Parts: sequence; C-alpha cells; structure tokens
Amino acid sequence: METLAPSPTIRSSRTAVVAVLLAAGAVTAAANLLLRPVTALDFGTYATMRAERDAVWLFSLLGGMGTAIAYITAGLAACLLVRRRAASLATIAAVLTGLAGVLFCAGFFAIGAVDWYLTSDAAAGRALFDSFQSDSGRVFGIQAIGFLLSVVGFVVLGAALWRSRAVPRWLAAAVPLSQIAMIAAGAGVVYDVVHAVFMATLVTIAWFTWRGHSE
Repeated sequence: METLAPSPTIRSSRTAVVAVLLAAGAVTAAANLLLRPVTALDFGTYATMRAERDAVWLFSLLGGMGTAIAYITAGLAACLLVRRRAASLATIAAVLTGLAGVLFCAGFFAIGAVDWYLTSDAAAGRALFDSFQSDSGRVFGIQAIGFLLSVVGFVVLGAALWRSRAVPRWLAAAVPLSQIAMIAAGAGVVYDVVHAVFMATLVTIAWFTWRGHSE
C-alpha cells in the first residue's frame, strides 16, 4: 500500500502549532511561578492558606497546565527539529518529557485542589490540613516522579539537539543544565528565577521550531 507523506502546507501548520503552544506554555509556567501567591511558598500556615485559597488554586491550575503544555510540546519540537541524526534520542526524549508533563500537571493541580477544599471549612479543615502535612506523599509523590522524568527527558533532549546540530550547541547544553540547576537552587525566589531561565530555553527552542515553519 502506498503511503502518502504530509504536504508541505500540513507540515508547516503542524510545526507552527507546536512552536506557538511551546512558547505559550513556557511563558505561562514561568510567569505563574514568578508571580505566585505568598502562601504557595509556605504551606505550613493554615490561616494564611485560607486567606489566599482562590489564588493558590489558580496558581496550581496555571502551573500544572503551563508546565504540561511546555513539556509535551518541547518533545514534539525536538522530533520536528531532529529529522535524521539522533532522531531516536529525540523520540525517547519526547516520550519522557510527555509523561513528565502529564504527571507534573496531575500532582501540581492535586496540591491546589486539596488545599482549596481543606480551607473551605475552618473547623473540619484544620484536622485535614494537619493530616495532609503529615502524610502528603500521595499528592507530592506523583509530582516528584514527573520532575525526575523531566530531568532525564531533557538531558536526552539536549543530547539529541547537540548531536543533530539542529540548534546552536549552547542552547542544546543550556536546556538540561538550567533544569538541573533548579535542583541545586532549592526553593524560593532563586528557584523561581532559575525556573524562568529554563523556560526561556524552551521559548528559544520554540523560536527555532517556528523558523523551520517559515522557511
């Protein structure tokens, strides 16, 4: 049976969609973290959490969705950019970053949803809040797995871009290195800034992907 390859117009449209979604997801995730509610930095105070419950819920929604979109489309962009040499690495990276995006989104939003319901009733919420604080692995665990998968995925993605020379090598190196730097950054403002730098590298990949669409 003869297999028809996609027309140049269809390939161009696919590339444009991936580039736009990647840039939008990365910018949303970075801005959301930089502008996060104060409560999202400290989940240990019930009264403060209750006062900002809607802002924390929205923060978790935007963070989860933005990260998932960025991670999934980053893998797709790598597959579009790496067409010959290191194509297998790009495919593996796309699978890993895609799974990471789904898991990270699920865990991120679960935290916001749980906190919103915990703070809906002060009397019952405090006991549930204390229980959540003492055993939060079922919520944070899936997000942690997603983060670990993303680290491996973006290291592989960087290797694919490096070997293929589809983008400048400084960018291929900056993608995994900036994400690994997030681990060293710990938490707080430093982490937020390093996270924004990492997302900026994904926006740059989006630009190279878009340039492929316009050529």
